[in-house]
Amino acid sequence: MLNSEIRLTEGLQQVRLNEGMHVLSDPDGMLTYAQAQEFRTEERFAPASGRSSFGLDGKTYWIQTTITNESTLDRWVLRLSNAIVDSVDLYADGQQLNTTENSDNGKKLDDHYWSYELVLPANHPVTLYLRVTTMGAMILPLDLMNASVYYDKLRAEFILFGLYYGFVMLMAAYIFMMYIFMKNVAYFYYLLYIIFFALSQLVWNGLPQELLGEQSELIRFLLRILGSYEDIFLFFFILCLWFVLFFLDRVLQIKVYAPKLRYAATAIKWASPFVVLALLFHLPGFSTIAIWYEFIVFMVLIASIFYSVFRGNIAARYIVLGVISIFGLAIPAVLYTFGLVQHSLLTHYGYQLGSITEFIIFAAALSYQTRQNERGKINAQRQMIVNQEKLVRTLEQWNEELEHTVSERTEKLVHSQRRRSELLQNISHDIRSPLTVVQGGIKAMMLGIQVRPGEQNKHLEDLYGKVLYITRFIDDLFQLSIDEQDDSNSHHQSKETLHMQQWVMKEFAFLEEFIRIAGLQCETEIQADSDPVMTVDPHGMRRVLTNLVHNACKYSLANKRIRLEAIIDSDGVQISVEDEGQGIAAEHLVNIFERANRGAQHDPLTGSGLGLAIAKEIVEQHGGTITAESLPGRGSTFVVHLPAANNSYVPADGGISS
Repeated sequence: MLNSEIRLTEGLQQVRLNEGMHVLSDPDGMLTYAQAQEFRTEERFAPASGRSSFGLDGKTYWIQTTITNESTLDRWVLRLSNAIVDSVDLYADGQQLNTTENSDNGKKLDDHYWSYELVLPANHPVTLYLRVTTMGAMILPLDLMNASVYYDKLRAEFILFGLYYGFVMLMAAYIFMMYIFMKNVAYFYYLLYIIFFALSQLVWNGLPQELLGEQSELIRFLLRILGSYEDIFLFFFILCLWFVLFFLDRVLQIKVYAPKLRYAATAIKWASPFVVLALLFHLPGFSTIAIWYEFIVFMVLIASIFYSVFRGNIAARYIVLGVISIFGLAIPAVLYTFGLVQHSLLTHYGYQLGSITEFIIFAAALSYQTRQNERGKINAQRQMIVNQEKLVRTLEQWNEELEHTVSERTEKLVHSQRRRSELLQNISHDIRSPLTVVQGGIKAMMLGIQVRPGEQNKHLEDLYGKVLYITRFIDDLFQLSIDEQDDSNSHHQSKETLHMQQWVMKEFAFLEEFIRIAGLQCETEIQADSDPVMTVDPHGMRRVLTNLVHNACKYSLANKRIRLEAIIDSDGVQISVEDEGQGIAAEHLVNIFERANRGAQHDPLTGSGLGLAIAKEIVEQHGGTITAESLPGRGSTFVVHLPAANNSYVPADGGISS
């Protein structure tokens, strides 16, 4: 006979059966109660020696222990603190205990764990056999306690469960409101994580059976679909891990801060639904695979979080506190699943204790982030108000300048129109007489009227003088048009005195952005031996450079390089624009700067051909030159040179390249 007897002495209220019980693994689940008693199985029973977790190897275990009641209490409660085992069959003195009350031995209690009320006569040894089956981890913490202790524990558990799940509901409501107001999908993923985690813990604690009853339609539906309480727990727990992966991927930005782990995280994230499908189809050995899946997820998440912290992700610093709390308290529960540690409050409630700390830390972090966002919005609004005030002042200034300019231009226009009107009136009046003379002389010559000898030359000279007189008026009209054109040019050519090195750097930055937007690569180089101070029209010169860069972009393929180079010295500024486009043939390069010349391009959509001509005119107005070099198939280079003339200059620091 096995020495597994437990004695209940007077005053003893609770005892752990794991200290004195023996266990027998039945991998095939074929042993019967009679065989467990009689088929020399005593030789195969092994003492538990306090163990309550037996790993993932066996699917069926037999437990044998003998209890002798030496106290005056005859009613005791046997409790197995694991709600997700598939079945528990209890045999006492040859009789099986089930939901039907047995007058001699006791009955099964309606508990969220497996609990049996036993009648243990005084000083009469009672041998108990338990047959436990599960598709997951074989976790068998057994306690024997008197009825008052049992009901006290039950009451305390329900109070704590009420507080815990009430807190979880508050957290879920808080995160949901954060999602509604912030419109951030990361909050939605975190909400789903909280919901499925709470559901998994409900199943782990056996509360659905207690609250709904084992025969409820919902529980029967879940058992019909998933097969066992273990699989229901794994179903919800895997879903919560899946959504926490999405949440942390958003918050941690694993692709940016932990690129070495991005593939592992992505693989696990997209493998999760397949793991759930495998559970739904009851693949063999799934429970073991699911538990290893949980372990791998934990390791990848921990590595990603700490790697992100090391790489400087500020959000990860807040998350790491919550993760340390839940993983630190959950790791004992994971180890307990593999039978590496024994039963304790931490191993049984580790997930729940860790989740409380995690929720509090995450709530504080989210609250802090929300306050920071609000502060950012307030600062942005204040800055926007300041910018609006600046804009209003600027617009008022522009309006005043515009009114002044319009007034000046209107005055000039009125003066010009007056001059033109007066000039046209004078010309109309003065030109009538000479035209009449010329007309009469020509008609007389046509009619053959003879003039006195010696007066023919004088008559022709008089006619010629009248023609010159008319020509002078035509010249006046031409000069008027020139004056008006000069007035227009003087208006548009607003020249400024600039430090050329700073100006070139500013223009290159503008052109570099223009090139990148066009889908091309840009390379710039500035060689500055000095910093001439020159008087130029910045808008006109920008038009020159923009025309050159526009042509380079237009005739270059995607991802090709355009090089901008500037050489600045005491003699002036030389700017070149080099592309890797199709190039210009020699016969077209000769007339490239003529108006309406478009080289070999015959498509009207490619442009009017005025760009280079306008660029040349503007450069020459500055006293400079513009030249072009090109090789067909290899690209073109346009060079603009602006002389410093007699302008002063300031020494520079050397070359600048990018």
